[in-house]
Amino acid sequence: MILRKGMGFLVITFTFMFCILGVLVFAQETAADDLKILTEDLAEISERLDKVETKSILDRVTIGGEFRTRLDYFKYEDTIASGKESDAEVPEIWSNRLRLNLKAEVTEDLIFHGRLAYFKLWGTTNFDTPALDLSYPSIPDSEGNVHVERAYVDYFLPGTPVSITIGRLPTSEGPPNEFRDNTTRKATYPRLFVDGEADGIISTFVLDDWTGLTNSIFRTAYVKLNQNYLKDEGVDFDDSRVLTVLFETQVPHVDRSILWFSFAKIFDLPTVESYADLLEAYGLDPDVITSSPKDSGHGEVYSFHLQFNDIMRSGLDCFGSFALISVHPRSRGAVFGGFYEAGMFGDSLNGNLGDDHDGYSIYLGLRYSLPNAGLKYPKVGFEYNHGSKYWMGLFSSGGGDLVNKLSVAGDAYEIYYIQPIIEKRMFCRLGGVYMDWDYDNSIPFGTVQDSDMTTTNIYLLMDVRF
Repeated sequence: MILRKGMGFLVITFTFMFCILGVLVFAQETAADDLKILTEDLAEISERLDKVETKSILDRVTIGGEFRTRLDYFKYEDTIASGKESDAEVPEIWSNRLRLNLKAEVTEDLIFHGRLAYFKLWGTTNFDTPALDLSYPSIPDSEGNVHVERAYVDYFLPGTPVSITIGRLPTSEGPPNEFRDNTTRKATYPRLFVDGEADGIISTFVLDDWTGLTNSIFRTAYVKLNQNYLKDEGVDFDDSRVLTVLFETQVPHVDRSILWFSFAKIFDLPTVESYADLLEAYGLDPDVITSSPKDSGHGEVYSFHLQFNDIMRSGLDCFGSFALISVHPRSRGAVFGGFYEAGMFGDSLNGNLGDDHDGYSIYLGLRYSLPNAGLKYPKVGFEYNHGSKYWMGLFSSGGGDLVNKLSVAGDAYEIYYIQPIIEKRMFCRLGGVYMDWDYDNSIPFGTVQDSDMTTTNIYLLMDVRF
């Protein structure tokens, strides 16, 4: 009896234990399944969050571009090459230019801008134009290298009308370049004042609330033109710096207009060694320079720009620019071969070393949109500029043209026709440029010589934007 009861108790006990074990196994399997489902859900949520975060980041990044193919014809007359005057004709020069534009809104107050450029003549070429850093991206590269045209950040101080711009600045192809390039304004400074790539810092103060004027802005800028890093190796020249102040506004009660005044102080102008390649092109050997000052002097640049877009909705655009450069050369220049001394705009043989000189340039133009819907409203334009004897065009690189008409010490004329193909995406421009030099200002050292040189350029280009 006792044995039977014991057996029954054991059966009940084992049955209970098996039930408990079954429950635990089931609970474990269920928990494992739940954990697997939870893990999968978390992975899916994480993937979604990654996609949302990635999209949020990409929404703040924009990439665009410009592609240009261009055909040029050139005719040169009375050109000085290797110390001799000559004529030449180049029937066709083909080139491609690609630009990639980058913009990233890092935060509401911090924006990055960048532009990479590839500019090259077709095939193998012996094209070689000496250039300063200011103009490298605007001149075809014989090896097809990619250059950084722009790389800067805009930081807007929260709660203030002040912003700071630092980096490789938007200083090329400014107003009125948007007329002939059939685009919107792409740079801060008027083209006659500066047309090249500069590294520096800009501070911007929006004055609309203080002045009551629309688009009223005061800016200061500090730029380094060159820096001497190798002083410890005996390379002895001073850094060239530029300090600029300017005021820009819209003409009162005139929409789509620009009124600009600026002043720039140039400290320590570059020495003749900076133009070594040009010296060789003119048959001069830079190796014969036996001594040279640390800088060529200093100067000031004054500029004015007035521009009207689509006057009274008539389709007519017009502009006028004026710039004056005042140069104060050193009374000591670079010595060639131990006897001939040349400074900026002066030399020892003519006894004019150290003389102050003023040079000016005027730049005028207009563009008219033809009221022809069938042709997608093509445009015709005309531009004229004149440079005086001592106009340097120091900060002008040409804006992607193979010749720089704004540096001419003489007269330059351009007429062009713009034919849209796809609205805002593709157009062609046919144009002609004629430049007539009165003086040879290619190298601003030594006494400025008279010149009869002329250049005729006829071009056809196609621009595609994406």
